[in-house]
Amino acid sequence: MHVTHTASALLLALSLTGMASARDAAVATAPALSARQQALMSTVVGSAAHPRILQVRLDELHPTQPAIGYDQVYYKLGRYAAEEKHIADIAKPRKFADLCEANGQGDVMPNTANVAGATLAAPPAGYRCKAAVGSRPDDMKTVVIGPRGIVYLTDGHHTFSSFREADGGRNRQLKVWVKVSDNFSALDDAAFWARMRAENKVWLKNGRNQAITPQQLPSAIGLASLGDDPYRSLVYFTRGIGYEPPEHATEFLEFYWADWLRGMPALDLARVDLRDPAAYANAILLAAQAMAALRPGDIVSGGKSARELGALREVNREAFDELIDDKGKLRHAIAYKKSLAQ
Repeated sequence: MHVTHTASALLLALSLTGMASARDAAVATAPALSARQQALMSTVVGSAAHPRILQVRLDELHPTQPAIGYDQVYYKLGRYAAEEKHIADIAKPRKFADLCEANGQGDVMPNTANVAGATLAAPPAGYRCKAAVGSRPDDMKTVVIGPRGIVYLTDGHHTFSSFREADGGRNRQLKVWVKVSDNFSALDDAAFWARMRAENKVWLKNGRNQAITPQQLPSAIGLASLGDDPYRSLVYFTRGIGYEPPEHATEFLEFYWADWLRGMPALDLARVDLRDPAAYANAILLAAQAMAALRPGDIVSGGKSARELGALREVNREAFDELIDDKGKLRHAIAYKKSLAQ
């Protein structure tokens, strides 16, 4: 069939009009950026010596890992709960000390937060930290600003999940201070996740060591959103006993150890009663002994060597004894875990 030049021009015009209309419709249906999103996207990143700090709500934080070690959070919550029972006698309550530290303010000032019923979101009027916000940036957690101003947490999933779960879960909108390591908000989603992978700022394995996509990451921190990786908890309890993070440690250091421990037949945690203090302590000791038995150049996981991951040359028995003491971290974790079933 012969088509005239006029008809061809008309068809082309109609086609271009249709494409433009579709594009305009897509733009029109895209949610408008809020003032908060625009402000986050304009955040200027500082330097290592003078980092840019930012105040965010806990419910603004998006995880960059799908799982945490629940028992690590249970330890924190167990200790917070134990202190609440005689809070007036505790000069520096742990939960407020943790908040001061996370905000780069050092420790909590004695006798300023030991008030019954005080929450992180509603601290006592006299609550004070030893230093100003951001004074100790090395203690602070880090975030990356992503497309549409989404705030991605790259360090501090356990600490901030503990804050969120504390006080009966009333701290969802608690404001905390963080360091901004990067602003990648100008990238589209595909380029953003490629950059995050390239810079080792995202961990795409779930609590069973199965690979996931960035789209499968949870949208919030906390126990209701993040999965559980019991080997990540095991690594937490071996810190200072079988390994110690070196200066300038790699991101997700504990997950490399967890991957390695997961492959050891003697440490099949599915066969260990993690509610029994003796059984759990034995697993921790076995893990620490395995770490200390490595040679510095031995590859642990992901191409990382024992030296890079901070393996100790021998097990620190004093630290182990402190861990499993009646008032140690392990007892708090187990006590809190048991309380959940009551």
